[in-house]
Amino acid sequence: MNARKRGLSLGILLSTALFIGACGEGVAPDIQQRSRAQPEWFEDAKLGIFIHWGVASVPAFAAGEPLRPGELEEMLVDGVMRTELPYSEWYLNSMSYPGSQTEAYHREHYGNAPYRNFQTEFEAGVTQSWQPDEWAELFRDAGAKYVVLVSKHHDGYTLWPSAVKNPNSDSWGSSRDLVGELAAAVRARGMRFGVYYSTGLDWSFKMVTEGDRLTDVMRSAPSSQRYADYVYEQMVELIDNYQPDVLWADIGYPSKGRLGQLLEHYFQQVPLGAVNDRWEGIDVLGDIAQWQVGSWGLKKLLQWTVENQPDDLKDDPDRLGYKTTEYSNLSGIAPFKWESTRGLGGSFGHNRQETAQDMLNSTQLVHYLVDTVAKNGNVLINVGPDSTGIIPGIQQQPLRGLGEWLSVNGEAIYGTRPWRRFGNLGGNTLRYTQTDSALYAIVTEPVDATFIIEHPGVNYRSIVVLGAELKATREMNGNIEIQLAQAVDTPALVIRYTLQ
Repeated sequence: MNARKRGLSLGILLSTALFIGACGEGVAPDIQQRSRAQPEWFEDAKLGIFIHWGVASVPAFAAGEPLRPGELEEMLVDGVMRTELPYSEWYLNSMSYPGSQTEAYHREHYGNAPYRNFQTEFEAGVTQSWQPDEWAELFRDAGAKYVVLVSKHHDGYTLWPSAVKNPNSDSWGSSRDLVGELAAAVRARGMRFGVYYSTGLDWSFKMVTEGDRLTDVMRSAPSSQRYADYVYEQMVELIDNYQPDVLWADIGYPSKGRLGQLLEHYFQQVPLGAVNDRWEGIDVLGDIAQWQVGSWGLKKLLQWTVENQPDDLKDDPDRLGYKTTEYSNLSGIAPFKWESTRGLGGSFGHNRQETAQDMLNSTQLVHYLVDTVAKNGNVLINVGPDSTGIIPGIQQQPLRGLGEWLSVNGEAIYGTRPWRRFGNLGGNTLRYTQTDSALYAIVTEPVDATFIIEHPGVNYRSIVVLGAELKATREMNGNIEIQLAQAVDTPALVIRYTLQ
């Protein structure tokens, strides 16, 4: 299995929805075009922070090992889904599978207590400890330009006191406006603020856990008009109350949910807003999957789709918004804007089982950002705070290391665009970015005080090594020898060519 396909399984699922006509209500051509034309601030930002936080942060448990490259696609092709997920934010779902490790963990620590009981502990911890200004300062220090908060995940719990009441679960939401408080703290520090909303799944409306995770997910997508109206009304409320700079949908959108009206309203209220690409009507797949023959046919179609995936750099003309990948990067420079998201560890929500060794270190995080930006992408790196609102130190450390690197080298990231190729042709491992006046070669492996890199083949007036004292340069055999006063200990070294 080609590793570059890792993380695209949700896209495969939603592409299948589109293939069989399961897209949401029609979106006007001008709205579709607007959704795909990203505002300049989003093109320039490069780095955002994702936050998964809520009731599931109380048990903070997931038993599954991190998914390895290509595993999701292998599961689709083979038709064998693993029983344990690495995602702690799926705790309610995982504990509902008889015989799962999460069910055993819940029984051992909480007996027969329902998941809803965690609400009291979560809200008490937030009241006592959460400081949104501290979060915002950390994100600013990490170099982030935008922040996307999960306002409602699949368990249906809202992080704001919604006036749109959940018909199945009374008071299933925070009485404190966590969304609004964080939005104010983030914007006060010069960052943009967006919201994630689980549009396609809400387990307070419907959750199927009969053993086949693939069809269970599809069958759990509510297809009723009542749910479609609920999603539409809550998203309008989020738009009107918080004017989110990013509107991030997940697991599709209800096919009866007036998607065209929603997006038109969003762009009227937030002219410089950005939306992602996860809007297809997965609920229609769920209706098909209710029947045994339909379930079998969908699996076969998904398997065929995996085995015949198009080039990941080929655009989909029917796509809304910017393309998203999960725990993966694209294979080269995309002709469209995209965003790569992942947790610092194997889970998005806080998983108390994870250690510092499970997290990306600062060097890996820098390389992840550099590789993505060189391919025309943004990075949305996730943090999972604990139930009291504390972001664990093992997550803060790599973020602060990234921020330190960006404080020296940020000009090679922010506001740049891809060059004619993203990497080197030979020699040291490089990634390239550019502005109108400069080309940046970013060396992503350790180098000595004297080292050789390829000549990029451009005419330049001067060379500068960011954060280092340059002694001399010498062109030789299609390469450039660079001599520094001393070697620099940095995750990645940036050479700036000022163009003629």
